[in-house]
Amino acid sequence: MDFRRKGKTVIGLTGGISGGKSTALEIFKELGALTICADELSKKYFEIFKDKIREAFASCDRAEIAARIFKDDVKRKWLENLLHPFILKEAAEIINSAEEKIIIFDLPLLFEAGLENSFDLTLCIYADDKIRLSRAVNKGFKAEDFKARDLKQTPLWVKAQKADIVIYNNESRKELKDKTERFFNILNKKPMR
Repeated sequence: MDFRRKGKTVIGLTGGISGGKSTALEIFKELGALTICADELSKKYFEIFKDKIREAFASCDRAEIAARIFKDDVKRKWLENLLHPFILKEAAEIINSAEEKIIIFDLPLLFEAGLENSFDLTLCIYADDKIRLSRAVNKGFKAEDFKARDLKQTPLWVKAQKADIVIYNNESRKELKDKTERFFNILNKKPMR
């Protein structure tokens, strides 16, 4: 799937758990970019397919299923295969109809899904593991849950190496906002195509 569109700059945003990706997405939205969140679209399609999901998992509780799929690769793949095509199709439709020239698509599994060549640029929000763990625990995650989920994703340092642009987020929200704003201002000067 190719999300690039003439006259628009479409960026695939990724990062690690509690690295600041969602915060960066909020900042891009405040600055005037169109933002798309794969997790939000996932919630929508989870509801649409909840009967199928209940049949497969004997539950429809998102938190319970999330905990299970990070321990069961077969179930995780099944759920991804069910939801991802619809998420990507809707994202493409949003991009096609967008009037905004800068579009940020937050896709945590961008590299895992092999979509790195589907964007004008890929952007990784990077924070050190200890900082991410501390942030996750402050949000209510158990340390062992954070570690289990983090292990199921491509290591963050690998995502950073693969990404076209990396924004480091080991500091405050203000620091992330300043860096994001500088990057946005560069993008705003000229579309990629």
